[in-house]
Amino acid sequence: MKGVYQLTRPALVWQLLMVVVVMIPHSLRLPWWLPLMTLGAIGWRLLVHLGRTSFPHWSVKFLMAITAGIGAVASIGRGNGPELAVALLVAGFALKLLEIYKRRDALVLIYVAYFLAATELLFGQTLLHALYVLLALLLITAALNAVYQSERHPDFRRPLRAALRLLLPALPLMLVLFLIVPRIGPLWYAPMMQEESVTGLSDTLSPGDVSQLTGSSAVAFRVEFTSGRVPPPAQRYWRGLTYDYFDGRRWQAESDRRTPPELSDLPSGPLLRYQMIIEPSGQPWVYALDYPVSASWPLRMAPNWTLRAPSRLRQRAEFALVSRPLDALPQALSESAQSRYLQLPASGNPRARELAQRWRDEDASVDSLVTRTLALFNRDFVYTLSPPRLGADGIDDFLFETRRGFCGHYASALAFLLRAAGVPARIVGGYQGGEWNPYESYLLIRQYEAHAWVEVWYAGRGWVRVDPTAAVAPQRVEQTADQLLADEPGFLSDTPLSPVRFGRINWLNQLRLRVEAINYSWHRWVLSFHLRQDALLQRLFGELSLWKLALALALPFGLVLGWVALSLLRQRRPKTLDKVDSALLRLSQRLGAQGLGRRNGEPVGLYAARVAEARPELEPLILAVARHYDQLRYAGHDDNAVRRAYREAIRACMRRL
Repeated sequence: MKGVYQLTRPALVWQLLMVVVVMIPHSLRLPWWLPLMTLGAIGWRLLVHLGRTSFPHWSVKFLMAITAGIGAVASIGRGNGPELAVALLVAGFALKLLEIYKRRDALVLIYVAYFLAATELLFGQTLLHALYVLLALLLITAALNAVYQSERHPDFRRPLRAALRLLLPALPLMLVLFLIVPRIGPLWYAPMMQEESVTGLSDTLSPGDVSQLTGSSAVAFRVEFTSGRVPPPAQRYWRGLTYDYFDGRRWQAESDRRTPPELSDLPSGPLLRYQMIIEPSGQPWVYALDYPVSASWPLRMAPNWTLRAPSRLRQRAEFALVSRPLDALPQALSESAQSRYLQLPASGNPRARELAQRWRDEDASVDSLVTRTLALFNRDFVYTLSPPRLGADGIDDFLFETRRGFCGHYASALAFLLRAAGVPARIVGGYQGGEWNPYESYLLIRQYEAHAWVEVWYAGRGWVRVDPTAAVAPQRVEQTADQLLADEPGFLSDTPLSPVRFGRINWLNQLRLRVEAINYSWHRWVLSFHLRQDALLQRLFGELSLWKLALALALPFGLVLGWVALSLLRQRRPKTLDKVDSALLRLSQRLGAQGLGRRNGEPVGLYAARVAEARPELEPLILAVARHYDQLRYAGHDDNAVRRAYREAIRACMRRL
């Protein structure tokens, strides 16, 4: 049976190379001991191949499998389904190396490798991920070809050439299927562990929550302005949600079921039109510049001028948005809303309450209260990503003890003081800033640009944005976050190898921006192609119909399959090395009609003697053919004179026949 065939040396090398290529991207996110175990299995298999040791006993392999399974569950946790499944698959993949000896063992490893290569797209869908998976598929297919390579003629390069011949015809078919076949959403969704760690802002906010996001350089969203005007950095406040309720430690964004705002409430002014591609966050809110006046379906505008999707964003999505840049939002405040934005717990933070009351007694105007708070922040406070821990009365600890914090600390303290003084206030969570990419002309907003600020209600003016962080570190609003936070110890702690770290090296930064621009085009035109598919198909085919789509699929498939069939037929034809053998083959076929064809493996000299014996009149001519053939093939006399004499001898034989 074929399944019992022993692997050749090239086949084994291809197997080990395939394992390394498939494992490299997964090793960056799996527990450290899994890549080490894989390297150990590769080394063990090489020692077996060299005859230095033997395959492990089944009991040893069983014990290793049980240990690896328990280790994967302990390292990753049972609640992280996709990561745990991939880790267990990788563990089995590595241990299977200790069994590959026959063809059937290699085939099992190859089939698992195909699946593992595909799982890489669960963790990233950039152009680099796609190209790497394509390379992995090529090498796995080469390993598959190597398994079926002849044991008599093993060759290391031939499996790779065969894999290229197999995969190249599939590329045009893949392109046709991509353009024509509609996208189908996933039948289920399982949250990823990496996703959950960088989802952005949640519906609750404690002072240190926003600073935690500075450890990640993951992309939050990208924005391309279609109106031609790009707002300056100080106006790039990306509004996401408002935090209204405070329980003494955390602020909470409560669902607001009031009537959405009227767009006519906003004063006239210039409009900003832009396209946003937002990354999957597992949250329903969509970020927009203050203040959004229009959003594409199916987004819904909340009364606090924030946008919501109908469900959590599990996939990358694109929206068309329109905003009117304003620093104040003229909006009336009902008694219930005023009570909502003055809410504080009955007790807690007594020193902050006393300070707010004293300031109110001295001057109850909103401007005075805001100015005093900002002056306090500017005089005695420090902006840092690594603030000390706060106790049960976190506002008091921050204002009177630590005086060190991030934007969440300052926004929380300002909102508390204003409410304690009788001024309605709320915290707004979102992002501030964005990095401009000149190669594709768009803004890139990353997780470390998460920000929190305060909106204060002024009688007669409405909600006015007040960013207390600007009083402590005004450069946070004027510069990009990576420029400001580059020297902070907690910055990019979750992504230590992020290319953002090398932004001060000009050529590396330019290279990073170019790569990011390529990824942006990939996201927009490939991963988000389903948003433009209908329009493209209508331009290509006019009014869409079933027979047009069927014809569009049948024609390219027929052409490619026809080309493959012709290639296979050509491979079945007898091949000659050059014109020397081709001429001898024609003479043999002519003599074959008289029963004098050349036999398989028969030397030319013996063949000529046999023909001369049967046909004496051909003796001088056929012997001349054999003599010139030996000169061309074996005597090193491959010159034009010998070739001409050889051809003349062949023609003379043909004429005599």
